[in-house]
Amino acid sequence: MTTTTLITCKKDYEKILAREISLYDINFLNKCHGGILAQWQNQILFKQCEIPLRNLCFARQVLENPVFVCATSVNSLTEKLINLFIAHIGQERIVAPWARLFSSSGNEQLAHHAKTVEKNWSNKMLKKMSRIAKLAKKDIPCTPEFSEGFFVYFTGFNQAFVSFKALCAGQQRMQMDPAAPSRSYLKIEEAFKIFGHQPISNDTVIDLGAAPGGWSYSAMKRGAYVTAIDNGLLKGVARSNKNIYHLKTDALKYRYIDRRPADWLLCDIIEKPEVILNLLRKWLSQKWCRYFIANIKVGKNDPILLLRKIRDAKGGLLPHCKILRVKQLYHDREEITLMGQVK
Repeated sequence: MTTTTLITCKKDYEKILAREISLYDINFLNKCHGGILAQWQNQILFKQCEIPLRNLCFARQVLENPVFVCATSVNSLTEKLINLFIAHIGQERIVAPWARLFSSSGNEQLAHHAKTVEKNWSNKMLKKMSRIAKLAKKDIPCTPEFSEGFFVYFTGFNQAFVSFKALCAGQQRMQMDPAAPSRSYLKIEEAFKIFGHQPISNDTVIDLGAAPGGWSYSAMKRGAYVTAIDNGLLKGVARSNKNIYHLKTDALKYRYIDRRPADWLLCDIIEKPEVILNLLRKWLSQKWCRYFIANIKVGKNDPILLLRKIRDAKGGLLPHCKILRVKQLYHDREEITLMGQVK
């Protein structure tokens, strides 16, 4: 059985995503604004592959068997979307909450347009099918399996792909804490959410490249004791909190000497990817930590080559990890985030 999908991604990362899926025998069909169309044989077989769909680094959403819809106006597009939904449910009696998401790539005008169409669609649905419309829950559930519902992804102002089954790759827009010392706080909060693990009360955390303290602050909020390592200054609450000890030294030269592993290693250092990978290999091979989250700045480096190095069975990080996830977060820019549990 052949399955066709629309795999969405951050704007301008379509070619990189197409190269990533080629690593796992998924066939690239076509590129669109903010995503790619892909295809593979036998969905059951694909689930047994090394990298399941939701763990692709540069993927955001996966829409199964998408239908292309276009129109000349908001109203005509709305009507087509309503007709598609009604035809899909047919005579089925819907009594449970169902997922709904209207989304687009990072273009702000297009995102605003998607919201306009969504509002128009919701208002008309409430008039046509009030009971069913009220059962709609916004967003795609973050589960390992495809969720059923109504999912619309805009690739232009009057064109979109529609699917009734979708998979969330995990990325989420997080809410800023006004007390956080920097916006990097958003990245670590999102990483904890995607990873499904986070520091708990009394955990020990080593934060390499901590300044100005966004990641240290996030761990401290959860009750952890943090050693923040950076020659730079910490700011705000991170500078004054008793649970954050600031060690003013070069994070790349720091050596962990405690007999017991730290519960967490956090690392957000502006340095070449190879330098960070070497640093992580040392920490993981020496078992100096139990869990880790690290950012790698891609810059001008080939991101697919980086993925190969990270997952290399001999020289990469994979041999040292019980769990390893590599993801471009919603709040990442030209970087990728590594999340893992040490063997």
